[in-house]
Amino acid sequence: MKYIFTLMLIVASLCAAAKPMQKVSLQLQWLDQFQFAGYYMAKEKGFYADAGFDVEIKKFTNETDVIGDVLSGKTTYGIGRSSLIWSYARGEEISLLSAIFQSSPLTLIALKTLNIENIKDFSGKKIMITEDAVETASVHAMIKSSKIDEGSIEFTRHTFDLEDLIDGKVDIYTGYISNEPFVLQEKGIKYKLFSPRERGFDFYSDILFTSQENVRKNPQSVNSFNNASIKGWEYAFRNIDETVELIYKKHNPAKKTRAALIFEAFELKKLAYVKDIPFGSVRKSKIERILDIYRVMGFVESDVDVNELIFSNRDAFLTKEEKEYLINKQEVKVCAISSMLPLSDLEHDEFIGVAADILKLTKENINLEYSFVQNSGWEDAMRKISNKECDILPMSVPNRGYKDIRYTTVYHNEPLVIVTRKSQNYIVDVDSTIDKEFVVAKENPFIEDLKKKHPWIKLNYVDSLKDGFRAVERGEYYGYIDTLISTAYAFKNTSNGHLKISGQFDDKIGISFGVRDDDIALFNIYEKLSRNLKHPDVHNFFNNWVSVNYVNNVKFEYLKEILFLIFVTVFIFFYRQHILKKKNSELEELKDKLLELNQTLELKISDAVNEMQKKDTYMLHKSRLAQIGEIVSMIAHQWKQPLSTISALNISMIMAIELEQYDLSDEKQRKEFLDFLDKKLKKIEFYTNNMGQIITDFSDFYRPNKHQEECTLNDPVFQVYWLLEGSLASENIDLSLELGSTSRVKLFKNEFVQVLVNIINNAREQFNEKEIKDAQISIKSYDRDGVAVMEISDNAGGIDEEIIDKVFDPYFSTKFDKNGTGLGLHMSKNIIKQHKDGKLYVENIKDGAKFTIEVGISEDSDEE
Repeated sequence: MKYIFTLMLIVASLCAAAKPMQKVSLQLQWLDQFQFAGYYMAKEKGFYADAGFDVEIKKFTNETDVIGDVLSGKTTYGIGRSSLIWSYARGEEISLLSAIFQSSPLTLIALKTLNIENIKDFSGKKIMITEDAVETASVHAMIKSSKIDEGSIEFTRHTFDLEDLIDGKVDIYTGYISNEPFVLQEKGIKYKLFSPRERGFDFYSDILFTSQENVRKNPQSVNSFNNASIKGWEYAFRNIDETVELIYKKHNPAKKTRAALIFEAFELKKLAYVKDIPFGSVRKSKIERILDIYRVMGFVESDVDVNELIFSNRDAFLTKEEKEYLINKQEVKVCAISSMLPLSDLEHDEFIGVAADILKLTKENINLEYSFVQNSGWEDAMRKISNKECDILPMSVPNRGYKDIRYTTVYHNEPLVIVTRKSQNYIVDVDSTIDKEFVVAKENPFIEDLKKKHPWIKLNYVDSLKDGFRAVERGEYYGYIDTLISTAYAFKNTSNGHLKISGQFDDKIGISFGVRDDDIALFNIYEKLSRNLKHPDVHNFFNNWVSVNYVNNVKFEYLKEILFLIFVTVFIFFYRQHILKKKNSELEELKDKLLELNQTLELKISDAVNEMQKKDTYMLHKSRLAQIGEIVSMIAHQWKQPLSTISALNISMIMAIELEQYDLSDEKQRKEFLDFLDKKLKKIEFYTNNMGQIITDFSDFYRPNKHQEECTLNDPVFQVYWLLEGSLASENIDLSLELGSTSRVKLFKNEFVQVLVNIINNAREQFNEKEIKDAQISIKSYDRDGVAVMEISDNAGGIDEEIIDKVFDPYFSTKFDKNGTGLGLHMSKNIIKQHKDGKLYVENIKDGAKFTIEVGISEDSDEE
């Protein structure tokens, strides 16, 4: 009752404190179509509302002056083309927020029948083009670059009527690659496109902008509106069918068909997403390139400083002096420690790891380039910062021993853990190991803090984490100490079958930016960046490298509440156990019934050998039994770790109580005891929920599809990887992925998953039978001539050439004595045949076999 009352108070206070929505407006630059879908989805899905905006999206009319309306304050935001850059050069105080399309869809269209093969053929032709020379500067620049006398071309006013091109009234029509080509395709008319961007005249299009006055007065509001708009666009492109339906029904003055809108969506998506360029980016180098073209065309006469033109997140929190400092600074030299994954490494001159991810996040706030100075370790990095050879260390541990470095506010706290041999007991209280000897990697930056907080600890030193693991494995030391992320990464990527994480220190290691001490301005900027980093973002970076789950603490003040929580948790756990036991019992009963049915079928088959249909039924049942066995085996494997962890947590709580580690009459120790129990119970709750989810996931994977799903060929591979990763690793089988297919196909997804599992399990059996030591399975995907291709290769020795042509035959098996049905590959081939142009075949390769799956690319994917 107390919790309900408290919750009501919180909700009431939140409602009372809710801020009124900020009213803003957005002016479109043309008639509604998919071209503005992202803004409509941002409004429809509540992204603007979540950011605190009540947005009016203003329709386009012939009287609309987008730039004038934004500068006068008549509207808050507008959408414009690259001519905005020309307007800025003429003194208009505008600020570019995002370029939704990295390249303009503007193109010249000629009918194939006119035999216009290149730009030089434009001479003597009639081109329909708008009278706005700035808007079409890329077209004129493309023509001039081909050394054509524009006087030889007849330019005619644009009627926006494609029939003028079809009827031969003009030879060349200026249009959008996302619109007119679809109409011509629908009519069966062949055409040729001449795109300025493909000839080096690459302009932005559909740029979201506002006034510089708005940026100065409301930088955080501008930043929030920009982010919500980008979120809307990303949603629109991820959910094209849903977005098209909205545009078709509510924002379609041109009465476009759904097919036309879908065509537009995919064409615009190709212009919005460009390799290695973040969505919506406005790059200074490209702006300057566009200005150069304007200058050559005679639209701009003098040099233009574009720094105030481009809005960045830094405008939301940096001072004018800090912005000027960054402009003069140009780049920051980063101490990049190599061979220290998951934290950092330099691989082919590319900085990778958690530190690299954090730096990428900071670039959203400061428009600054990073250069990287390689360091062999922490000591080398500190030395180079002291010598001013580099400016910052992105992940540093505050240490008073270094005087030439300043540390920002801590942006992440990382636990320290202890790794022991599996035979050792779990460590309930680290202080209870006072008689033990530990080992650490000697350059770890947390060592001084560790010795200060635990002066009793007996530390020995090795060169690396791997050396520490080996020393513990050999029994030279009781345990190895390191951060959770480094330890988890080592467990994930190396074989450590004899070791486990046995304990964790209560205190954590703070991680911050380290900045050279003589650059106060740079320190102040990174102090802001450190405070601005969001915990979920940093948390995700760590998880992406090691997939570790962190649980936030929830504090309790009364022991009776703890006991109640224990009771509820234990009840939930045992209730789940009861349900799972019941389900397992039902599975066993089903299995017995299937066995009984199989025995009956065997008798009938012996009496009627020629009745093939009954034999099919028999074999199918045996196949299903084998499948059930696989499911049970996989579930058991997935449950092994959480059950082991729950058992360890249970033991640690019992030991803490029985050994009276805490004096409950002492207020401080009672609080520590409650915190200790809370952590353990929260972890138990997490793992029990996880076990229940495993059952749900496996049941979903093995439920037959009724309808095909459109996806890439890679999607089911990730499901298979999740299903088999653990069991393959336990058998020392290396599973590698090289997934290059990007086209969309229509799949019976769960059946496709079963095909992959079946092929991989066949390889596993060969590995075990032939005792292959360096067992490897490789899955590769790519696109080729209208089909998506997947290859599953192994090094299990291959298939006997005498039987390789029979492996897909019904009932053919080399393992009838091992409960083989002979239907696995036969059924797999039939499943693949159900897909568009589906094929499954096998061939021997060096050291093994390669199964190849081909599926026809869907028509929508062809358009894309």
